Amino acid sequence: MKRKTWKLLLLGGALTFIVLFGIEMSTTGIERIYGPMDGSEPYANGGDRAYYANETDRRIAELEKELDDVRRIAYGDAYGRDNNRLPGMPVEEDTAAVNRIADSTSGILQTASSKGIRFFASLFDGLLN
Repeated sequence: MKRKTWKLLLLGGALTFIVLFGIEMSTTGIERIYGPMDGSEPYANGGDRAYYANETDRRIAELEKELDDVRRIAYGDAYGRDNNRLPGMPVEEDTAAVNRIADSTSGILQTASSKGIRFFASLFDGLLN
């Protein structure tokens, strides 16, 4: 009986660690994409220089700026504006149907994972309090 108790205790500790580690990893991933959840700014701007959290964020910002410059060169002055060539004609979507489906699917998965995380957090909060 004593041996079974230790095995169950070890299994429960391992499961708790795995769940908490998963929550931490998903929170880190969400913050990397959408920014901090507490509403604070992810970066502190100091004049012309921006201070980044790490080297990866700095590199991503450089690549986004470079991509913006390439788009501005490719599309010319029309980049960033609605440019209707014929009045009264609807604007065609620039994104493919596959991208729109992927965006909606990712939104559903994000909602499901967020609700799952909240469920586990409330479960452990109820156990600890």
